Amino acid sequence: MNKGLSLNTTKFGIFILAVIVSSTALFAQEPYMEQSFSVNDDARLVVETSGGSIDVEGSNTDAVRVEMYVKRRGRHIAPGEADLDNWEITLEKNGNTVYAKAKRKGRSNWGNNTYNISFKVFTPINISSDIRTSGGSISMENLVGNQNAKTSGGSIDVRQIGGDIEVNTSGGQITVEEIEGFVDAKTSGGRIRASNVTGGINAKTSGGGINLDNISGNVEAKTSGGSIDAEVVEPMDYIELRTSGGSISITVPKDAGFDLDLDGNRVRADLVDFRGEYERDEVEGTMNGGGTKLKARTSGGSVTLRYL
Repeated sequence: MNKGLSLNTTKFGIFILAVIVSSTALFAQEPYMEQSFSVNDDARLVVETSGGSIDVEGSNTDAVRVEMYVKRRGRHIAPGEADLDNWEITLEKNGNTVYAKAKRKGRSNWGNNTYNISFKVFTPINISSDIRTSGGSISMENLVGNQNAKTSGGSIDVRQIGGDIEVNTSGGQITVEEIEGFVDAKTSGGRIRASNVTGGINAKTSGGGINLDNISGNVEAKTSGGSIDAEVVEPMDYIELRTSGGSISITVPKDAGFDLDLDGNRVRADLVDFRGEYERDEVEGTMNGGGTKLKARTSGGSVTLRYL
């Protein structure tokens, strides 16, 4: 038997065990602070923190439960063991709005010894929210109502939402799934992935590709640093796709009507009932009598039109 291989296998096993133990310990941690608030239907949630992540999860309950977690240098801090004099902590309800906020007082606590405060919030399904953090990721799931999420330093993951959502990050990827409403998604530093959206989408990034799957409604997608792959199953008034750093692939119903404006280094399309001009790098005209305005432009790749 190869001793080197055996040694590497043993090291890998120890590494995996360490990851499992670390993950188990993470989710077994006791919240530093916890509070519950009874709310009525159509409540509102406002969560803000300066240095941690925020998770919001809806369920069949009539109360909002807020859990606050404190870390320093990656280590969880037990309740009562942190010096939070330089923090302003707010856990309260005003009317039908629940507030969970952790804000640094001035800038005296920045550095390796600073605390990192995160929130995990369990809410009724029917709730709207305004979520903001300057140093971590945001996740939201199983909610009905309009949702707003913004972070300066992490990813955003939003799933199973009945309502319009607006998400914005300057330092991470955006993922949205199962949205019954309009999606406004913007990032300066990552990819955007969206699937099963029924109310249309506006997706913009300057640092990654855009993948749209099973989208209904109006679609606008723009990136300066990647490719765009979009499947629009029920188009409405317009589809507009633009990139300067990659190719564009668009899939639409074959029997739908379109006003086409396709422009790239190469345009590939098997056109149906087409009237207009078809050149190697440009297509302009109508398909199936015209209808939805379909514009796709790239200066760094090809444009491909496919059908469902």
